[in-house]
Amino acid sequence: MPNHRPPSPRRKQWHAWVEPSAAYKYLGIYEAIVADVACGRLQPGDPLPPQRALAATLGVDLTTVTKAYGKAREEGVIETRTGSGTCIAGGSSSTRSESVELDILDLSKNSPPRPTGHDINAMIAREISRAFAGHGQIASFNYQETGGNFHNRQAGAFWLNTRLQNVPVNRVILTSGAQSALYALCQLLSRKSKYFAVAQFCYPGIHTIARQLDLQLIPIAMDQEGMIPEAFEAACDQYPIAALYVVPNIDNPTTTTLPEIRRQRLVDIARKHNVSLIEDDPYFAISAGTITPLGDIAPERTWHIATLSKCATPALRLAYLLAPDSESAQLVAATIQAMTMMVSPLLAELASQWINSRLLDEITGAIREENFERLKLAQHAFDGMNFKAPSQGSHIWLPLPAPWQALDFAHQAERQNIRLLPASSFSPSPGRESAEAVRISLGSADDRIVLADGLKTLRKILDQSQPVYQAIV
Repeated sequence: MPNHRPPSPRRKQWHAWVEPSAAYKYLGIYEAIVADVACGRLQPGDPLPPQRALAATLGVDLTTVTKAYGKAREEGVIETRTGSGTCIAGGSSSTRSESVELDILDLSKNSPPRPTGHDINAMIAREISRAFAGHGQIASFNYQETGGNFHNRQAGAFWLNTRLQNVPVNRVILTSGAQSALYALCQLLSRKSKYFAVAQFCYPGIHTIARQLDLQLIPIAMDQEGMIPEAFEAACDQYPIAALYVVPNIDNPTTTTLPEIRRQRLVDIARKHNVSLIEDDPYFAISAGTITPLGDIAPERTWHIATLSKCATPALRLAYLLAPDSESAQLVAATIQAMTMMVSPLLAELASQWINSRLLDEITGAIREENFERLKLAQHAFDGMNFKAPSQGSHIWLPLPAPWQALDFAHQAERQNIRLLPASSFSPSPGRESAEAVRISLGSADDRIVLADGLKTLRKILDQSQPVYQAIV
């Protein structure tokens, strides 16, 4: 018999719908995709509509579809394939051989770069071996107290004392990353009120927490210097604000650093209205700044979060939380105990070794230098454009020239296998308060050559005389 290859079955177009019980429309779209995969209506390799087409079909804005597809991609439900666009993940090896998954340059993840001359993976392996060999001061790899043992909290206090004036060990809590600390704080502070003030564009992790805890995020208008104090005071007059969440140095995403006079004004307003302050400062160690932290201006109401993910490596998944007082530290520790019981004793010991040996300072300095070199590539690629970036930061904020819209530019970039985030990804109220700008993370590329090529591709897209829109048919 002749060996004829059977024709590939024709893939059916998804009959789009929205799960009505979902808390948000984008979650409704995501849950509808998951449900149809679970019941077999959608099979591995089945195509999904282009984002604009799906938005038109469902009568929602493009931001909603972008967030739904983004969540589905992060959860491994969908993927992008050569010649197929967006489709359901998985499938047989023959299907994958016909449609090879694209190599994506992901500039949407705000990771620190791999510092030149420092093999972080090898360093972690070496220090773990030292800990198991008994060279570290760890007492046990068994269960430990929530918030870290005294030795590890003491190392954290020593590190925090490089930025804050008074860091008693009994106010320091170890958490499994900044997100864990932020969730515990929101859980604790929301007992007073569900209203939390945030910047007009802010770290997306606070949006996720707000959805889980049913918080109401109140966006505070920003200008070239960051959050506007008068807008914060107007929000305090209108809502019973429980806390103000702020990234004071190299803001994520806008890269602004709050001037000292503005920090003082925000503190004065917080004191007047009895608002707690959550100071999330992941970039202090690489910013080499000297501006006074909120934790020194108002220690009695400030919760200071310092993660190792941005100044060392996300692999450590460790952050130090400084509470306003020892009683507050015990309260948040009780919340963390219910969430995660404790941080990994192994990672806590590893971080303590890096702090006490000053290896962490060495790594941070190398990352700062690599950030500076990568920023030069961005300056070359976007020469003549008015983008925002401090010399030590690992991301830039790029306002787009007319007639570009941020979502369209992000879509065109993804068609060129590059991911980045539009301004709407950082807005507590997408569609109402947005900007035609994107955040481009410079640290996640494997090396400078890969990054330079990606940035050149983005500039070519921007230099098109007209944005290229995908037709809705």
